[in-house]
Amino acid sequence: MNTNMRNVFNALSKARRDSILKDSPQLTLGELIEKIKACGLTHGDEQEPKLVYYDFGTAIPTDLDSWRGSYDELALGYRLTGYDVNSSNGDHHKECKAEDLLKNLESAIGKTFTGWKGGEFIMNENTPVWVDNPGNTSDTAIVNVFDDGWRIILITARCEY
Repeated sequence: MNTNMRNVFNALSKARRDSILKDSPQLTLGELIEKIKACGLTHGDEQEPKLVYYDFGTAIPTDLDSWRGSYDELALGYRLTGYDVNSSNGDHHKECKAEDLLKNLESAIGKTFTGWKGGEFIMNENTPVWVDNPGNTSDTAIVNVFDDGWRIILITARCEY
């Protein structure tokens, strides 16, 4: 494909994606950061760190990566904790602190990520955030953040790409 045709295709793809996002509940990186900040990072008299969970099972957020569904979008991974983890090495005690997740999210702004099959993609505040581990494309997106007082829950839903 020559450069002009590639540019036209990219522009049309971006316009379509922007149109879908306009009416989508899916959060962008900037929106997710602001919602987590609004929850506060600690709780109680002792200012204990708030923990972060997904709204499914015992899943907690892990690392950010380029989303395989569209390399120029982000995926926030997950892992199971508690009794859902059959492990003797203590992995079931893993946790995600709000402060650590916020730092991870903020560091993604302006950062270059490598796509699943190559290519370099710079993420920004307007980059949509999905929920997937590397290599997966489940169409699960983060659509809201719930402050439970002592923890933050990332609300997910199926969203159209």
